[in-house]
Amino acid sequence: KLKTEKAGKPEIDEAVKKLLALKVEYKAATGSDWKPGAAPAPPATPAGGSADALNLATAAQGDLVRKLKTEKAAKPEIDEAVKKLLALKVEYKAATGSDWKPGAAPASSAAPASSSGGSGDALNLATAAQGDLVRKLKTEKAGKPEIDEAVKKLLALKAEYKAATGSDWKPGAAPAPPATPAGGSADALNLATAAQGDLVRKLKTEKAAKPEIDDAVKKLLALKAEYKAATGSDWKPGTAPSSSAAPAGGSGDALNLATAAQGDLVRKLKTEKAAKPEIDEAVKKLLALKAEYKAATGSDWKPGAAPAQVKQPSPKKEEVAGQKDGPGGELSAKVAAQGDLVRQLKTDKKPKEEIDMAVKQLLALKTEFKAATGSDWQPAGGPAKKPEKQKKAAKEVKPKEKVEQA
Repeated sequence: KLKTEKAGKPEIDEAVKKLLALKVEYKAATGSDWKPGAAPAPPATPAGGSADALNLATAAQGDLVRKLKTEKAAKPEIDEAVKKLLALKVEYKAATGSDWKPGAAPASSAAPASSSGGSGDALNLATAAQGDLVRKLKTEKAGKPEIDEAVKKLLALKAEYKAATGSDWKPGAAPAPPATPAGGSADALNLATAAQGDLVRKLKTEKAAKPEIDDAVKKLLALKAEYKAATGSDWKPGTAPSSSAAPAGGSGDALNLATAAQGDLVRKLKTEKAAKPEIDEAVKKLLALKAEYKAATGSDWKPGAAPAQVKQPSPKKEEVAGQKDGPGGELSAKVAAQGDLVRQLKTDKKPKEEIDMAVKQLLALKTEFKAATGSDWQPAGGPAKKPEKQKKAAKEVKPKEKVEQA
């Protein structure tokens, strides 16, 4: 596209550089050269594939940051790119044990990764890059066939990511191995700590007042301490939480903290009149956390309220309990979050097309839930049963006695 349109040489060189980096990453993950139209080979046993992928991703992100600064892009766009770059550098150090340096060959991974872990990292980076391309094409109002082709590739990458990791791809999330049921508390604390860390970085970038930054840092340190107490290991950005060492009852506390932190972020973005896509993304995460909180505790989340104890499923409601545990647990949370999103869109009187798309996704999730569990999805606590109207007992009509005439 760039060559056809005779774009500037620096722009073409940048795109070619990314293409070569992705081809190298593909070869590192699969063991074979990339060819157009060819089905991807199964991933090779990782010798340090994860480190290679992180090295390429960090280099590409650094190039993007420099490009944005050179072109004097908007401050929020530069901040977002810098945030991703810092996260990649931290992840690189966690994987290799050394700081990332431009042009340096990546050190071998500090800990041996599982065969699926390296592939998940590479797919995560590839999906993120393809998502960026789709957004760029839409922003520049490229031709519909070109956008459709890019979207098709993006959907294929998301499907491949889910097949490799067992979970849906989400922007900014590090691929996690299939979660164990007991890890709920660690997952929630991981989300809370990540959200609070984002808030701290945002406050520092915008040079907020020192007391405000100190308060946010204090909360972040408290969350990190709680995470370590629950998992036995230090929290690191982008890493999947260890299985929870503490009983599952702490999940409500962690989700309460995560939801509060995300709510603070949403309010801050609205106050500063941030870009609508950024606010929408934050609101979406907030609704998902509220749905997860309700699924775990059985009550709606309210700011400042002490979290309710995790609700124990009643033996009489095995069908509803199946939504939280087993194969339907994750799907149930997704359905609840999507339902909240649909209601929010309707409340905000969003365009009909946007609402229809959200409803369509909700119905698809409910269908998927039924296929996985064998029962229709029901909101936490079960549907409110309407009292059956008891049929009034028919009045017994005594047969008329015939009066015998004398």
